[in-house]
Amino acid sequence: MNVRTAPKVTIVRFAPWMTFQNSHPHDLMWPCAVLYAAGIARKKGWNVDVCDLHVEPLKRDEIVDRITSTNPDLVLLDTMTPTAGLAFEVAALVAERRPNLQIVGVGQHASEATDHLLRDGTAYTGVLRGEYEEAFGELLDGATLASIDGSVVRGPDGLITNGNRREISDVDGLPLIDPRGIPTDRYRMRSVSVPQMGRVRWGNLLTSRGCPYPCTFCSPTLRQSYGRGYRAHSAERVVDDMARLHTDHGITAWYMIDDVFSLNKQRVIDICDGLAKKKLPMHWTIQTRADLLDKDVCDALVRGGCTAVKMGIESGVPRILKQIRKNETAPEMLDAARMIRKSGLQLTAYYMLGHPTETLDDIAETMRYARDIDADMIQVAFHTPYPGSKTWETYRERITDLNELNHYETQHLNASEVSSEELERLQREFYLKYYFSPRIFTRYLKNRLLYRATDLGEWELAFGSLKYLLGARGLADKTKEKAHA
Repeated sequence: MNVRTAPKVTIVRFAPWMTFQNSHPHDLMWPCAVLYAAGIARKKGWNVDVCDLHVEPLKRDEIVDRITSTNPDLVLLDTMTPTAGLAFEVAALVAERRPNLQIVGVGQHASEATDHLLRDGTAYTGVLRGEYEEAFGELLDGATLASIDGSVVRGPDGLITNGNRREISDVDGLPLIDPRGIPTDRYRMRSVSVPQMGRVRWGNLLTSRGCPYPCTFCSPTLRQSYGRGYRAHSAERVVDDMARLHTDHGITAWYMIDDVFSLNKQRVIDICDGLAKKKLPMHWTIQTRADLLDKDVCDALVRGGCTAVKMGIESGVPRILKQIRKNETAPEMLDAARMIRKSGLQLTAYYMLGHPTETLDDIAETMRYARDIDADMIQVAFHTPYPGSKTWETYRERITDLNELNHYETQHLNASEVSSEELERLQREFYLKYYFSPRIFTRYLKNRLLYRATDLGEWELAFGSLKYLLGARGLADKTKEKAHA
């Protein structure tokens, strides 16, 4: 008697830095959308293989071997703009070996640059745009790709679009996140720390979706969700998820990857109070905006075991903040930074260089402002016109190679009044002068080295940071990558 085996889906998440030389040290976070999709597939009786290239550094042919060796019935390729060329090539090589295999694109590039991914010669069957988890479930149930709301496929006369990008309204209706199939010991946060000795076992949760703010540089490359409408897991679910994953998978530290974790003040307080009651031996960290913090929220975060906040600053120049539609003022952000530190929370601050019309004097003012913000850690990126952002809409005609867009590695399109070479030099200067000021360096050692002297990952971070600051920039193989632009 023939026994029918369960169908299999392979999901690959590409790492946006993997084609660049001397890449900026990156946080290695769970692929939350992929894990939700995997949970949906398992509930429907499918076998799932997750290949996360953020923590599995495979080369092109190894990726192809990994996909085809699992003999899948369906493949999902989740890529951002910097690796869209590599994903395009991988799809073609997989299709050569498995000509009838359905290969579907998901993620930021599939959603925002669909025509680029489905251009002539593509091996993709089509794409699912936006928050694809529910649409993916419909595909597993046997719906044709072209019939699913949010899909785009190639037709005889061009692309056929069905509906708009999907946004999940009932996020509590998603299955419980389950890290089965990913190497949980390889994930780690480098841009924030928690006061734990030795190796920390990091986990990530996406507890809310949607961001109502209009920042011109922002796209799903820099965010974790789609849409302006805010949707969130209940406080009870968040607390239960953290407790469950701590017990079942040994997670001792969390970073919430929500775009604006504290948008709903009461929900934050309820989460913190729920965690305080459980008294679990773990710490957690968040990302939010300055205008979404007050003393009550900061006190609740500390009470609930949160130890650090990441906050986007971008610039200290009022004209630039207004131009990029940050909808916050420099004094507001400075007050929030002081409140964070006074409450006992650590602060990581994001800055950007190369804003449209930015001058050398503007950058000098931002660097002075950063000393006033006085964050424990900083990250300094370049203003990059990713597909899906307002900046992209303004400058897309000037972009010659999408593969070169990466906010840490290159200045492929520079709309500022400063040369690209000078911007790269100033980024290095920003990092080096900031971290090697006596006050910041001493505090850094206290926060990280004294707590984490037994963690080899800290030494990897130090060496990787120096290599990035002192090494060459750009694509590792520019000629090859340009062939796939």
